[in-house]
Amino acid sequence: MLNRPKHVRKPYSSDALAGVIEVRGVLGSTVSALGTRILGAEWAPGESIPKESDICDEMGVSRSVVREAFRILGAKGLIRSRTSDGTRVQARSEWRLLDPDVMNWRIKAGDTKSLLQDLLKVRLVLEPGVVYTATLTASDAARDRVRAAWAWKEQEFRTPDPNYAERRQRFIDADLEFHRAFLAAVDSDLLSQLFAVIEAALGLLLDLQMRARGYTTEMIGMDESQVLHAAVFDAFERRDPEAAQAAMHHLIARAIKDANEGFAILDR
Repeated sequence: MLNRPKHVRKPYSSDALAGVIEVRGVLGSTVSALGTRILGAEWAPGESIPKESDICDEMGVSRSVVREAFRILGAKGLIRSRTSDGTRVQARSEWRLLDPDVMNWRIKAGDTKSLLQDLLKVRLVLEPGVVYTATLTASDAARDRVRAAWAWKEQEFRTPDPNYAERRQRFIDADLEFHRAFLAAVDSDLLSQLFAVIEAALGLLLDLQMRARGYTTEMIGMDESQVLHAAVFDAFERRDPEAAQAAMHHLIARAIKDANEGFAILDR
């Protein structure tokens, strides 16, 4: 049996979204609580949030903790403090929406559907072009990584396991590595960082798509998914960038259809 490729990170979880600024303890919980409330629209953009003293009383924390929490939230574009105007929620256009903490707070605030819809748009715009470029320019080492990712994905497709939850997780891990390998083949630090930031949320999206297809109790539809991924890989191996681009576009279009069906799960 193949080993998991060395490039693969630990399985995703919602915890993997937290965060750009490592904060723990009282400060971390204060930042998270306030960030979730802002993302949950408890205070609308332009609206003042409670004074430091009021938050101290409400949350049972010191003024220094609240001030530092405000500083962190300000760095993420969520609030702005002025001596003459107090602390107000910034316009959404100012929010650092790619910040893992902000994505995590969106989910905690119940904004999962909107976040995942955004991710689908990013994938549709980004990934066909990534595959096109990777097919044209990948180094030998990068091609070997794509092949290893595909071999792992094939292994997960062909290896039965009565534990559907574990198999679904391994399938998601293999799927993420397949897409990650193409990004690595483009050899762009900026694209790699972008994928790293959204990867945990993308894992949530893949899980939702799979649940929508019935993968919770049986691996229904895995064969179709594998065929769509195989078309991308085969075009890549043939060094046909136009075919690879079209295949990836088709794959993501199918993912969008699955996700739209899966969003009904979130609405229940």
